[in-house]
Amino acid sequence: MASLYFLFAYNLFGKYFENKRLEYFGLRHNLLKNRQDMRYDMYLSGALLSGILSSIAALVFFTLVVAIFGVPEFRATRLTFPMWFAPYLEYKSIVFGMFGAIFISVLVFAIVYKLFMTYPLVIAGDRKRKIDAILPYAINYMSAMSGAGVLPVDLFRSLAKNPIYGEVAIECEYLVRDIEILGHDLVGAMKNLIASTPSTALQDFLQGAITVITSGGELETYFQLKTEQYLVENRQNQKEFLETLGLLGETYVTAFVAGPLFLIVVISIMSIMGNVQMIFLYLIIYAMIPFGNTMYVILISAMTPEV
Repeated sequence: MASLYFLFAYNLFGKYFENKRLEYFGLRHNLLKNRQDMRYDMYLSGALLSGILSSIAALVFFTLVVAIFGVPEFRATRLTFPMWFAPYLEYKSIVFGMFGAIFISVLVFAIVYKLFMTYPLVIAGDRKRKIDAILPYAINYMSAMSGAGVLPVDLFRSLAKNPIYGEVAIECEYLVRDIEILGHDLVGAMKNLIASTPSTALQDFLQGAITVITSGGELETYFQLKTEQYLVENRQNQKEFLETLGLLGETYVTAFVAGPLFLIVVISIMSIMGNVQMIFLYLIIYAMIPFGNTMYVILISAMTPEV
């Protein structure tokens, strides 16, 4: 279903993006890192169409809200508008409707389009995290297979067929594809994987393996050394994550527990005195707090290392 959507979007906007390969080099490279079998111009066409549809939906929603609830009541005070603005408040419906619709449409379009542009980078970072977490165990597996006399090509082929190694197995599938289908030798396929994988640890491992193979060294010894190295680094990363998690917890309590409570109390007192509108209180309760909590959940989920 998603492929049909992007194909439809490509038929509409594909010609606009097809000659801009150099401008979107970073996006093309991130799509390659994600193993997302989609051309960059098709992806950009889908992003543009999604932005347009989202802005139209936001415009319709904004119009319905204004039609049902009307225009908010504005008063010329020191905290809202200066007194010279008071004579123009009779045009508030036209101004609010016009500029509100334009602002909402442009804002939603920009957010959706930017999310599409950022999504490949986020997924590439997530894949890097997963690869780095499972790589020591995959290399340990290769070390055991190498000790049994298995050839290097068969090592990667066996690893590619073993789904327990997750994203590392997927990377090995592309290495095996380059050998069996595209006709590259082992060293050439490893160089291709170095250029396309999001994991710097895997790049370092493959570069070292290339050096060992071309110099006639023993892969088993190299695998054992890299396994110990990555296991030590993995433990150190987990320790750093726990320290970062403690810092994030303190920040969360300050920014989204104590801070909003303080603002709610202050705004409530000021609203009783008639110096502020309740809209700011609603924004804190129904927008800032839920949005902040959601962002924190996403942030911690993205930072949490794979077990």
